[in-house]
Amino acid sequence: MPDVACYFSPQSGFAYLGHDRLSRIAAEHGATILWRPVDIGKLFAESGTTPPPKQSPVRLAYRRADMARTAEALGVPLNPVPPFWPVNTIPACRMIVAVQRSGADEAAYIGAVFRAIWVRDMDISAPETLKLLAVELGLDGESLARIADSPETAATLERYTAEAVAAGVFGSPTYVIDGELFWGQDRLDFVASRLKALS
Repeated sequence: MPDVACYFSPQSGFAYLGHDRLSRIAAEHGATILWRPVDIGKLFAESGTTPPPKQSPVRLAYRRADMARTAEALGVPLNPVPPFWPVNTIPACRMIVAVQRSGADEAAYIGAVFRAIWVRDMDISAPETLKLLAVELGLDGESLARIADSPETAATLERYTAEAVAAGVFGSPTYVIDGELFWGQDRLDFVASRLKALS
């Protein structure tokens, strides 16, 4: 069974747009998704990438228009100018890792985090928001918050980020299959083709 490592930032609009489709593609080809939230600030610094909020106004405007077009084509709800973007993503990254460590459905929680920022206009840097999203999925938000605050969870996030840097990842989302990188949700057709060849 092939693996797909998905390196992403919880505030990445394009990662949100590709989230459900990646899950469907993986299921179709019997692949396992290795969800890898990363410290996007460190990743950008290591790769020399200009963070989207610091890009030129014309480029940022195009990015928002492109996201809106993509969302419409996919039939996915999206506020292209969410009030809580950009934000500190470390709390969300750690909460996602906590969900992983608990054995709960990490894909569902990641989807909830994406929708919180891009659909529901919620602040995913706020601990109360992250706990609420867990509770809405029937999870123990307080327990997960304690796991998120642990040194083990922080170390896992650092490891995921280091893995991404070592793999040559420079943006979110990036999908890695057998060392081959596919950057952006608009490359998911190539991901599907690669998985088909391996299955």
